Amino acid sequence: MMFKDDIKTDLDIFVDVTEFGELIDINGVICKAQLMSHTAQKSARLTETFDKLHGDFSELYFITGPYVKKKKKVPKQGDWLWVNGRRYDVVYVENELGITHITLSAYRQGVNRR
Repeated sequence: MMFKDDIKTDLDIFVDVTEFGELIDINGVICKAQLMSHTAQKSARLTETFDKLHGDFSELYFITGPYVKKKKKVPKQGDWLWVNGRRYDVVYVENELGITHITLSAYRQGVNRR
């Protein structure tokens, strides 16, 4: 058996709600996922914001299969994505070995964008 096959059998470990993950509402689908939020000032990837506009960025990881089974496709760059009731723009999407990684952004001026 190859390493990639081993990873596919162990996907639930990465998003296990008792270990690393949590239950997250992604576009109305409850998924076991990891959500890591940070501000633009802390992000290594995304450091630019417009004058007086604050950028909130999040990294979202979830198992692709259950989401696609309900929504029929993985979100793509430029889409809006609702995560736990908050709207984000999809900045980057990577889907490898059955795990989807999405970088999300939400710009706001003084208040959270909903």
